[in-house]
Amino acid sequence: MDDVFRALADPHRRELLDRLRARDGQSLGELAEALPQMTRFGVAKHLRVLADAGLVTTVRSGRRTLHHLNAVPLQEVAGRWLTPYTATVAQSLLDLRSAIENPDGSPPMSEPVVYRILIRASAEQVWSALTDTGVPRSWMWGTTIESTWQVGAPYAMSDGGTDLIVGTVRAVDRPRRLAMTFDPRWDDASTAEEPGELVYDLHDDGDGVTELTVTISGLAGTSAASAARDTPEIYSGLKSVLETGEPLR
Repeated sequence: MDDVFRALADPHRRELLDRLRARDGQSLGELAEALPQMTRFGVAKHLRVLADAGLVTTVRSGRRTLHHLNAVPLQEVAGRWLTPYTATVAQSLLDLRSAIENPDGSPPMSEPVVYRILIRASAEQVWSALTDTGVPRSWMWGTTIESTWQVGAPYAMSDGGTDLIVGTVRAVDRPRRLAMTFDPRWDDASTAEEPGELVYDLHDDGDGVTELTVTISGLAGTSAASAARDTPEIYSGLKSVLETGEPLR
């Protein structure tokens, strides 16, 4: 957490995060345009500080290296001091301000959104938490998920018999990679929108810590806005459950 505060202390790094929030998945050259007074080397050093703090994730796309905002550490900072009640109130006020300032809604998710989080648990433990069927998951608002987790099999995440997310499993490499289509159904607006893709990549280097990378792509409209808002909280909650052994309340 100290690394996060140090990274956020510099206004140039906050500007880079603002640029990624406005449009995720930018190259070093594109981000350097935000700081014209600084050399690319200087911008790269700032991006390294942000990456070391977990606030920026890099992904190779062909010959390019793209930088993505990773909001999970920020969610962990907020979760340390916000109770569930105050967090709900604060988010409601932020949603109200966003609706007033941006009445047309959020832009489409034109680039994949990538979240990366370190969890003190084995890759097998993380995999099981992501895929255990029929087990209420406190880190995902008590919903359950059902699937055989075979390539081509359907899956459904449900709440009291109502499917909130459905899709098809596209790739399985336990406990390293799971890819699936991602079709939100939590309201009429999201149901009418095109599905995207959700990919989990897990890396366990043997020290008891697993790096979980969550990539969401292809969503637009309200589905994209909801995913961008809720995903950091979801996987921060997963980390808390696995590391403490206690369900979220």
